[in-house]
Amino acid sequence: MSAPEFKDSKSFSGGRLQRSAKVRSSAVLHFRQVLSRHLVTMSLIAVVMGLWVAAVDDWVQLLTPFVAHPVRYLAACSVIVAVIAVYQRVRGIPWSAAQVGWVGYLFLISVVEEWAFRVFLPLYLADDLGARASVVISGVIFGALHYFTLRWRMTACLITMLGGLGFSRLLNVSGDLALVILVHWMVTFLNTPRPPVGESRRG
Repeated sequence: MSAPEFKDSKSFSGGRLQRSAKVRSSAVLHFRQVLSRHLVTMSLIAVVMGLWVAAVDDWVQLLTPFVAHPVRYLAACSVIVAVIAVYQRVRGIPWSAAQVGWVGYLFLISVVEEWAFRVFLPLYLADDLGARASVVISGVIFGALHYFTLRWRMTACLITMLGGLGFSRLLNVSGDLALVILVHWMVTFLNTPRPPVGESRRG
């Protein structure tokens, strides 16, 4: 009779940002779960919103700096990769196939999320809500989705929401989507420098 009580007293944690789960299958413990739960969700939102927003003229100018000076952005990417390499060396994070995949994933999710939540969704909402409210609501949705897809704690989701609003502000000031994507990539790496590596039990 004591075995079920012992089992219920344990919890599974996927890291410092994630809420503990009583059932192992509910926790996000592996890289593939991040891909299937988070990347797929965010990509669907980006694609659906992108197809919905037909006025290409409303967002194509955000790519003008990149189109005009692509070498600058390639150089910036090289600098970011160098910073990541130094950071990993200092923190004792070795390069591996999984780590390379993780760094690449963080770049990809930065691209997807910026298109979805800083461009397409605000444009979709702006006609009914106005520019400012559309940005705030997009930021709230952006933060809230991390609660469900990655099982992040509420505090982490609130910080993510504020970060999203900061990215929106940077986009509004700079008009440079590629710049915002690169900043997002760097910030996301510093927040989550390595993929989930398995389970941690506690309780």
